[in-house]
Amino acid sequence: MAVALLALGAAWLIPPLLAARTAYEEVFVPDAPRPVVTVNPRGTPEVVMMPTEAPPPLPDWDRQERINLLLIGADTNSDRLEAGEPALSDTLIIVTIDPVSRQVGLLSIPRDLLVTIPGVGQDKINAAYSIGSLSELTGPGLARATVEYNFGITIHYFAQVDFEGFQRIIDTLGGVIIDVPAPLKDDAYPGEGFSYTRIYFHTGLQHMDGKTALRYARTRHDDNDFARANRQQQILLALREQAVARNLIANARELLVALSDTVRTDIPPLDLLKLAKLGTEIQPQDIHTYSILPATSVEWNPPGPYLLIPDWEAVHEIMGQMIPPEPAVAPEPTVSVRPPAAIQPI
Repeated sequence: MAVALLALGAAWLIPPLLAARTAYEEVFVPDAPRPVVTVNPRGTPEVVMMPTEAPPPLPDWDRQERINLLLIGADTNSDRLEAGEPALSDTLIIVTIDPVSRQVGLLSIPRDLLVTIPGVGQDKINAAYSIGSLSELTGPGLARATVEYNFGITIHYFAQVDFEGFQRIIDTLGGVIIDVPAPLKDDAYPGEGFSYTRIYFHTGLQHMDGKTALRYARTRHDDNDFARANRQQQILLALREQAVARNLIANARELLVALSDTVRTDIPPLDLLKLAKLGTEIQPQDIHTYSILPATSVEWNPPGPYLLIPDWEAVHEIMGQMIPPEPAVAPEPTVSVRPPAAIQPI
């Protein structure tokens, strides 16, 4: 979400960010592993590592190519890690930016969506990050490969932030103002030590600090994953508007230093500069949100897992709305020239 904030309009943050050298080196990981999906002779998808000396081509914004980002909210809870459980991807959001039309699309992927994880098989999509984190593929690597394989798109970059980093972002920016549309109560919100706590949000405008905003973004027991995704996008867009309106450039260096151990991205710094420049030309009304809710159905047979079963044809139709196919280029018209008639002697 930190990098999405930059990508959607915070070009003013970049110079001071780059000045904080130590934090800069921790945040930017341009040599992150890049798994790609292949289909083996048995017809099963599997992942292989892309050679580091031959990375896939990235968007050349001088040619006005679309950029697709995968935003990852990682659950790296210390209690979970101490118990020997791998980190989870609590949030996955696809962000697509069209530099020509200056249009941005956001689509949240529900964590219970049943997908094919290349090299593993069918499982919930949030398992891809956990499985990848236990191998050389890395959590972001396998999560990106899984999204690419199932959603049929190329993910050019990833950006990851954990819960602690999310809170720090908001606290560093002075909190965030959110208009809560309906009362929200959760009696089973995750607490410390695998316990539960009760949370409640009343309707109307509220100023939230990082801890409160994280609770608002994560809760889902009073509604569902799709409503939770809407809340996460609401916070992301509110942060973007608030940062631009308040011209918070003075906090830029502090922000990077505060996030250096909680945020990771493989966007090269110079490309981030280009991405931020695009952000200055994007208007709030040109940021659109999408949902695959109409393309899913629930499957739950207790004590079995709760699953969202996708209709992939319908999912891909929604993806086509968010990322329209490139228009076909009409061939150049050919002109048939008739040879001149032979001149008859008089």
